[in-house]
Amino acid sequence: MDEQDTTTTSRPTANDVTDGDVFEVLSNQRRRYALHYLMQSPDEPVEMGDLSTQVAAWEIGADPEEVTYDQRKSVHTSLYQYHAPKLDETGLVEYDSRRGVVELTDEGSEIDLYLEAVRGKEMPWASYFAILSTFAAALTSAAWLDVPPIGGFTEYTVAGVTTGAFLVSSLVFVYDSRTAMRLGSDGAPPEVTRE
Repeated sequence: MDEQDTTTTSRPTANDVTDGDVFEVLSNQRRRYALHYLMQSPDEPVEMGDLSTQVAAWEIGADPEEVTYDQRKSVHTSLYQYHAPKLDETGLVEYDSRRGVVELTDEGSEIDLYLEAVRGKEMPWASYFAILSTFAAALTSAAWLDVPPIGGFTEYTVAGVTTGAFLVSSLVFVYDSRTAMRLGSDGAPPEVTRE
C-alpha cells in the first residue's frame, strides 16, 4: 500500500497549538472579531453570513442591521477565502466551506486570552502594578527611616494601607480581565468597546 494512502491529516489539539500560532491568529483584527463572536456561541455552528455581518458591524461601528451588502460581502469574502481557513488550520475552529458554517473547537474554547487594549489615557495593568509596588516600597522605607509624617505611622497602619491598596487593585484587575478584556465576553470585542 502506498505511504500516502495510510497518512491522515489530523486537526491540531490544544497541545499542538503554540503561542506563536495564537499570536499570529490574534494579530489580525478581523480574526479577533470572528473569534470573539464565535466564543459567544461556543456550542453551535455559526453561519458565515451572520459572522460576516457582525464582524462588518464591529469594524464600522454600527448595528448589524445598518451593514450594507457591499460591507458584508467584503468581510464575507476575506473570511471565506483566508481567515476562516487560517483559524481552521490552527485548530481553533472547524470550518465547513461547503455548508458555509464555522464552529469553535474545544481548543478554541480553551484559549483563555486577555487583551489589554490600551486606548487614550488608560494605563496598562503591568505598569499600574509596577507603580503601586514602587509606592508601597517608598511608604515602607519612609516608615522604617522615620521620615515625617509617615514615620509616625505604626507598622500596622503601613501594612494595612499597602495590603488594602493591593487587594482593591487586584479585585479591580480580576473583574476587568474577566469582563471587559476577555475575548468572547458579551457585546462587542474589547477593542471596540474601549475606543
